[in-house]
Amino acid sequence: MKFWTVTAILLALIGCDSDVPEAAPGGSASANTSSYVDGVLQGRVSQRGLYRLVRSGGLVDNPNTSTGKTVSNAVIRLVKSTDRIPLLIGANMSLQFRLWYFPDQPAYVDLRRILKHPAMTLPDGSVSTGSDYMMKERVSVNQVIAYTGYGFDEEYEMVEGDWIFEIWHEDRKLIEQKFTTYRPDKEEIAALASIFASGTANQTTGEAFSNRDWPRTVVEDAGEEAPEE
Repeated sequence: MKFWTVTAILLALIGCDSDVPEAAPGGSASANTSSYVDGVLQGRVSQRGLYRLVRSGGLVDNPNTSTGKTVSNAVIRLVKSTDRIPLLIGANMSLQFRLWYFPDQPAYVDLRRILKHPAMTLPDGSVSTGSDYMMKERVSVNQVIAYTGYGFDEEYEMVEGDWIFEIWHEDRKLIEQKFTTYRPDKEEIAALASIFASGTANQTTGEAFSNRDWPRTVVEDAGEEAPEE
């Protein structure tokens, strides 16, 4: 499927200090671009992990994705903070990222979103190894806070290995996050099956993708911090 990018101004989930943090090792990359305000344009992964899809509007056609489909009106919830993702129908890997400093005007900035993943054979026989497309994100208080991710809805998507998300601004890579997918054992399948069973989005609506669908994606607060793996 199926990935989403969503601007998330959710105080319970932002997880950013009041001062400007240093870039997290292995989770992001800082870029020495020209200063917009008083600092260098930087990026940081604030949160990453295993999510479940709470509900959605179903699958819609989207030529930007690895599979040509995406979830509309998705609502997701964090299950565990981790970079290891079990291959189960209904499982989702997502990350929240923060980019700063931007000028507040214009209110939107163009970003490039790249996903690299192990070779996946699609139903039509073609092979996909990722996706690369442009997106717009809203700037608020000189920063962008957004989510991006990928959800597993079909058996052919169940490929093991490294999945790498990158966020670029112009010619600079500001974010890089690697997830590693794996085949869970029977005990883990039994423990997680009920969590993901109700959240699959493999019903195709027949509608075409619209850019207006992205901002409607919601990340729900689970009420407490998910355990770190």
